[in-house]
Amino acid sequence: MFGKKKSIPAPMVEDKKEKPTPAYLREDYPYKAVGEPITDLNLLSLTGHLYEIKCNKCDMIIRSQGVNIKSTYERMMNGVEVKNDDGTTRIEGGKGCIGCGNRELVIREVDMSKMAEVQAAREANS
Repeated sequence: MFGKKKSIPAPMVEDKKEKPTPAYLREDYPYKAVGEPITDLNLLSLTGHLYEIKCNKCDMIIRSQGVNIKSTYERMMNGVEVKNDDGTTRIEGGKGCIGCGNRELVIREVDMSKMAEVQAAREANS
Protein backbone atom coordinates (compact mmCIF):
# COMPACT_ATOMS: atom_id res chain seq x y z
CA MET A 1 0.00 0.00 0.00
CA PHE A 2 2.70 2.43 0.93
CA GLY A 3 5.66 2.23 -1.28
CA LYS A 4 8.67 4.16 -2.23
CA LYS A 5 7.88 7.51 -3.86
CA LYS A 6 8.82 7.72 -7.48
CA SER A 7 11.12 10.53 -8.30
CA ILE A 8 9.81 12.78 -11.01
CA PRO A 9 12.50 14.26 -13.21
CA ALA A 10 12.61 18.04 -13.47
CA PRO A 11 11.05 19.37 -16.65
CA MET A 12 13.43 20.16 -19.47
CA VAL A 13 13.90 23.87 -20.01
CA GLU A 14 13.95 24.69 -23.69
CA ASP A 15 16.07 27.46 -25.11
CA LYS A 16 13.97 30.25 -26.54
CA LYS A 17 14.31 30.07 -30.28
CA GLU A 18 13.17 32.50 -32.91
CA LYS A 19 10.00 31.44 -34.62
CA PRO A 20 10.61 30.24 -38.16
CA THR A 21 9.53 32.50 -41.00
CA PRO A 22 6.20 31.36 -42.45
CA ALA A 23 6.55 29.73 -45.88
CA TYR A 24 4.47 32.37 -47.66
CA LEU A 25 6.88 35.11 -46.52
CA ARG A 26 9.99 33.35 -47.80
CA GLU A 27 11.65 34.48 -51.02
CA ASP A 28 11.40 31.02 -52.63
CA TYR A 29 7.63 30.68 -52.00
CA PRO A 30 6.15 29.78 -55.42
CA TYR A 31 2.66 31.27 -54.98
CA LYS A 32 3.15 35.04 -55.03
CA ALA A 33 0.50 37.68 -55.62
CA VAL A 34 1.14 39.26 -59.02
CA GLY A 35 -0.15 41.97 -61.27
CA GLU A 36 -1.81 45.28 -60.68
CA PRO A 37 -4.17 45.72 -57.73
CA ILE A 38 -7.77 44.88 -58.59
CA THR A 39 -10.06 47.80 -57.85
CA ASP A 40 -13.26 46.59 -59.56
CA LEU A 41 -14.59 43.55 -57.70
CA ASN A 42 -16.70 42.63 -60.73
CA LEU A 43 -13.46 41.68 -62.54
CA LEU A 44 -12.79 38.85 -60.06
CA SER A 45 -13.23 35.38 -61.50
CA LEU A 46 -15.49 33.69 -58.97
CA THR A 47 -14.10 30.16 -59.42
CA GLY A 48 -10.76 28.69 -60.38
CA HIS A 49 -8.60 31.65 -59.36
CA LEU A 50 -6.94 32.44 -56.06
CA TYR A 51 -6.75 36.02 -54.78
CA GLU A 52 -5.29 37.74 -51.76
CA ILE A 53 -6.36 40.74 -49.74
CA LYS A 54 -3.31 42.42 -48.23
CA CYS A 55 -2.91 45.27 -45.78
CA ASN A 56 0.33 47.10 -46.53
CA LYS A 57 0.34 48.65 -43.06
CA CYS A 58 0.40 45.48 -40.90
CA ASP A 59 1.05 42.80 -43.60
CA MET A 60 -2.19 40.94 -42.84
CA ILE A 61 -3.00 38.60 -45.75
CA ILE A 62 -6.20 36.72 -46.52
CA ARG A 63 -6.18 34.28 -49.46
CA SER A 64 -9.19 32.58 -51.00
CA GLN A 65 -11.12 32.02 -54.23
CA GLY A 66 -12.86 34.92 -55.94
CA VAL A 67 -16.34 34.38 -54.56
CA ASN A 68 -14.99 34.33 -50.98
CA ILE A 69 -12.56 37.22 -51.47
CA LYS A 70 -15.33 39.42 -52.82
CA SER A 71 -17.63 38.80 -49.84
CA THR A 72 -14.75 39.05 -47.34
CA TYR A 73 -13.57 42.38 -48.79
CA GLU A 74 -17.10 43.77 -48.74
CA ARG A 75 -17.57 42.68 -45.10
CA MET A 76 -14.27 44.28 -44.13
CA MET A 77 -14.98 47.56 -45.90
CA ASN A 78 -18.78 47.95 -45.61
CA GLY A 79 -19.76 45.61 -42.79
CA VAL A 80 -22.69 43.21 -42.77
CA GLU A 81 -26.02 43.48 -40.97
CA VAL A 82 -26.40 40.77 -38.33
CA LYS A 83 -29.63 39.94 -36.51
CA ASN A 84 -29.40 39.64 -32.72
CA ASP A 85 -31.33 37.05 -30.67
CA ASP A 86 -33.75 39.75 -29.49
CA GLY A 87 -34.69 40.70 -33.07
CA THR A 88 -32.59 43.87 -33.30
CA THR A 89 -29.84 44.24 -35.88
CA ARG A 90 -26.27 45.47 -35.73
CA ILE A 91 -23.50 46.10 -38.26
CA GLU A 92 -20.53 43.74 -37.91
CA GLY A 93 -17.21 44.53 -39.60
CA GLY A 94 -16.81 47.51 -41.87
CA LYS A 95 -13.73 48.80 -40.08
CA GLY A 96 -11.15 47.88 -42.71
CA CYS A 97 -8.21 45.61 -41.90
CA ILE A 98 -8.97 43.14 -39.11
CA GLY A 99 -5.44 43.65 -37.77
CA CYS A 100 -5.02 47.40 -37.70
CA GLY A 101 -8.13 49.08 -39.14
CA ASN A 102 -6.37 50.34 -42.27
CA ARG A 103 -8.90 50.93 -45.06
CA GLU A 104 -6.39 50.85 -47.92
CA LEU A 105 -6.49 47.12 -48.67
CA VAL A 106 -5.08 45.68 -51.91
CA ILE A 107 -6.53 42.73 -53.84
CA ARG A 108 -4.22 40.83 -56.23
CA GLU A 109 -4.39 37.52 -58.05
CA VAL A 110 -2.08 34.75 -56.80
CA ASP A 111 0.15 33.14 -59.45
CA MET A 112 -0.54 29.41 -59.34
CA SER A 113 1.45 28.56 -62.51
CA LYS A 114 4.21 26.82 -60.52
CA MET A 115 1.76 24.51 -58.75
CA ALA A 116 2.38 21.57 -61.12
CA GLU A 117 6.16 21.87 -60.63
CA VAL A 118 5.85 21.94 -56.83
CA GLN A 119 3.51 18.93 -56.79
CA ALA A 120 5.85 16.97 -59.09
CA ALA A 121 8.79 17.75 -56.80
CA ARG A 122 6.81 16.61 -53.74
CA GLU A 123 5.87 13.35 -55.44
CA ALA A 124 9.49 12.76 -56.47
CA ASN A 125 10.60 13.20 -52.85
CA SER A 126 7.95 10.80 -51.52
